[in-house]
Amino acid sequence: MKKYELDILAELLSEKVADKVLKRLGKVPVDAQDEMVDSKEAARMIGVSPAYMRQLKDRIPHVKAGQHKQGRILFRKADVISAFIK
Repeated sequence: MKKYELDILAELLSEKVADKVLKRLGKVPVDAQDEMVDSKEAARMIGVSPAYMRQLKDRIPHVKAGQHKQGRILFRKADVISAFIK
């Protein structure tokens, strides 16, 4: 098995484990379509730097968390995928 395949497998496994833990705690896991990611994670998803991702933010819907001018920018994972991953 190649390294990238192991990375994908590890990520899928960790998501499944997290869902089971949340269910045992009585919390409902967030649907992957509505999962929010910050600019750093969104950048990792599409292979750009976080600074460049912040420049691209106007291309996809986003929200700013916090009242400060330098608030955290959050994107829906599904929006990042549909906008940049064909």
